[in-house]
Amino acid sequence: MTINKDASGITNSNVYLPNFDIDMHYKKYKNRRQQGQVKLEWTIKHAMRFGFVSAIVCAEVWQTSRAKTLEFLNKLVDMGLLQAAKTIRAADGRVYVLSYAGAQYARELTQIDFPFRSTSEPIHQVNQNSIMHDSILSLVLSLGIQNSNTDGTPNPLWKAYLTELEFKRLFPANDVKNVDALVLLNNNEVAAVEIEHSFKRKQQHEQSILKFKSALFGEQKLYDKVFLIVASTKIQQDTQRFYKQLLNEMPTRYDKKSKQPQLTEREAEILKEKTIIRTKFINVITDKFYS
Repeated sequence: MTINKDASGITNSNVYLPNFDIDMHYKKYKNRRQQGQVKLEWTIKHAMRFGFVSAIVCAEVWQTSRAKTLEFLNKLVDMGLLQAAKTIRAADGRVYVLSYAGAQYARELTQIDFPFRSTSEPIHQVNQNSIMHDSILSLVLSLGIQNSNTDGTPNPLWKAYLTELEFKRLFPANDVKNVDALVLLNNNEVAAVEIEHSFKRKQQHEQSILKFKSALFGEQKLYDKVFLIVASTKIQQDTQRFYKQLLNEMPTRYDKKSKQPQLTEREAEILKEKTIIRTKFINVITDKFYS
């Protein structure tokens, strides 16, 4: 898949395209050798982009059993491309990170240079506090690309993505607020993705809305809309309630420094339209990470 043939309508296309142009669609082949090579390349690129790869995510994307999935990932460990990292923070007790050789291979596959630091223990390569969040995010982004109709016809929700790690490298300045990910939609719009897998206070949601305001209406437009991916029906209801309250209240509140409303009426209306709560992944998130 090559994205950059039609880049004119993509928000920040010159910045995002190297990452959007990495093909992350997992293709199925009848030939075992060909399928093995596709699995290998997908795994290495995935580990590069998220900082690790989870067997849970691999099994769901590849549609293989846990035993077969672990067998393949451990084969890549034996080949010196991955390292197994055990941690109680992962839903299944482990993740896999790149080795130095794996990082070199990832650079060859993507033609993107990225920082890699060897550590005495593989688990030190990742932030253990965010493993669950990042595993859910990687599953959602992958399944969005793999999405198909009930008859098996491909129907991707988005055609490419940019991870939080990649976003931070592109925008290291503190004045640009991080997002969990960006996705390139089929109409070439760019949507921010935020994973809501825990309950948040009203003030936390307010800070998110101000972040979205800055990205959508600031001098540097970062994306066109926002997808809130909720992990449960209760979190969905809670999020909807707070967003409804805040988008009605914030135009009547004034910032102490600027003396201006937190949101104009017009900004609030646009944010109501552009902030979309997605419930599609609730069942798979619950099944894979909370059962």
